[in-house]
Amino acid sequence: MENGCRTEKKYIISLAAAGALRERLSPLMQPDPQATCGTYRIRSLYFDTLDSDAFWEKADGWGERCKYRLRFYNGDLSFIRLERKEKLRELTRKTQAAVDELTARAMQMGEYEPVAACASPLCRTFYAEARSEKLVPAVTVEYRREPFVFPLDNVRITIDTQVYAGNPLTFFSSLPPPFPVLENGFAVLEVKTDDRLPTMIGRVLESVPRQQQSYSKFYLSFARLHGIE
Repeated sequence: MENGCRTEKKYIISLAAAGALRERLSPLMQPDPQATCGTYRIRSLYFDTLDSDAFWEKADGWGERCKYRLRFYNGDLSFIRLERKEKLRELTRKTQAAVDELTARAMQMGEYEPVAACASPLCRTFYAEARSEKLVPAVTVEYRREPFVFPLDNVRITIDTQVYAGNPLTFFSSLPPPFPVLENGFAVLEVKTDDRLPTMIGRVLESVPRQQQSYSKFYLSFARLHGIE
């Protein structure tokens, strides 16, 4: 499944600002129906080349980037997705395909033959690129997400907290990854739109102190895992 290009903006906000934003968005937007009690936990396993090209492209500020990840939610291994995320400055496009647990466990170990047998075109593309680019499992990232949606204009706003990093072997662990990534007292705000942000939602966002930046959980988690400053 492929999503069209979307505009994605990221901000660092304080937890106090996140609380104020939550109160102001709740009357205007709906909670994501997939969230339990308003939140869910996301765990991702990112892939990179042996030379860490995806990490260094982000570090060098490349406007066009692409990366692959495996992802599941709330510890539910019955629904695991392979995702390819392409970024062109503030535009993003995501392609997804379901993979079973056995295939995902093989991928976690850098064994890609099982994914080559999947019917999805994305799986076959991943297999070809993994072979040609020598992709390897790079870092596990976990965080808690509080999502809000505005279906009329396909607007999605999320508040992410409790960001942790671990090595690839922690992806299927029952324990959380060990290394905190996000500075205490802060959260990540993400705003995703197709082409416009409704005025009333824009005004709410403007009322909250925020600092837009090119924040990447993959980049900061990889740096934290490997002690890169």
